Amino acid sequence: MRKCSRRGFAGCLLASLFRPLSFKGQSTAAASATLPPGPGTRAAGAPSRSTSRTYRADAVILFLGIPIYRRAAVGGGRASFEETGEGASLSRSLFFAGGSDPKQAHGLRRLGWIQEVVLGPASAPSEAAYFGVLTSSPEESLEHARKSVATPPSGLSVFSAVRGRNTAGHSRSAITHFDYAASAIWSDRGLIERAQSTFDANVDWRETSWPNSPNQAPPTFLFQLATLLRQRAPRSEGRYVYDEQEYLLELEVPQTGREGERLLPVRGMIRNLRTGHEVPFRLWLEDAADSIVPVRIEFQPRSFLRLTFEALPA
Repeated sequence: MRKCSRRGFAGCLLASLFRPLSFKGQSTAAASATLPPGPGTRAAGAPSRSTSRTYRADAVILFLGIPIYRRAAVGGGRASFEETGEGASLSRSLFFAGGSDPKQAHGLRRLGWIQEVVLGPASAPSEAAYFGVLTSSPEESLEHARKSVATPPSGLSVFSAVRGRNTAGHSRSAITHFDYAASAIWSDRGLIERAQSTFDANVDWRETSWPNSPNQAPPTFLFQLATLLRQRAPRSEGRYVYDEQEYLLELEVPQTGREGERLLPVRGMIRNLRTGHEVPFRLWLEDAADSIVPVRIEFQPRSFLRLTFEALPA
């Protein structure tokens, strides 16, 4: 059984309406907050601000950087952001999921699902919890991809799940692996329930101290991305912690979109500070100060594969 590399969660999760998640073993506040954005997930009377988009996924197969095959609507996805409360009682719920549908993508199987809940003031969050699911056997080469495409989606595939919690100066997380139907897509409720259940047994929890963050929880990926996008600085960077590893997130944001264009292009780079591995990506935002949920997302999880998520009309 081939297990997902640790670098995969931060990169591939770049690359839904599910029931509330329960982060067992974590604080009551974090557990009660870990809900996908939607009606009924906030306390009565608490001010709330939310936005979400649903996407169509398109794929391009590359050979030496040259597109040799394109296919539209190979899958889909969803992204959302919700803020509830104010000041010290502020809670943010961030969500992204997407992937291919093997039936529409000639057997290509790839999906990622991630949710974060961050508690506390924007300047110094007190706690951050996250949960994610990822295809655990991604194709490593163009030849592997061809074989995957040639094989009908049947039987079982290996998936990985991650769960973690960051508090002031500290992080704790674990990864599990499990089998599930090879034909599963990113919005499969049973897949998420199966992933959650893998943490019911004894798992290998790992912990790390972060002396550079003594008074606040180390940022998580989606939260750090949202924070930098809100700044709208020409160049910005920030660090975040996932699965006991530290990453650097860099963004380049033009001050205005090109004349006649309604979207603001953003270039990004994720760098694993331990391995040096980099994952570039691009986002397109509405040219408005409060826009942080992208209209378009593009990244290249493998040298031969480019995925684009295009927002569908509301």
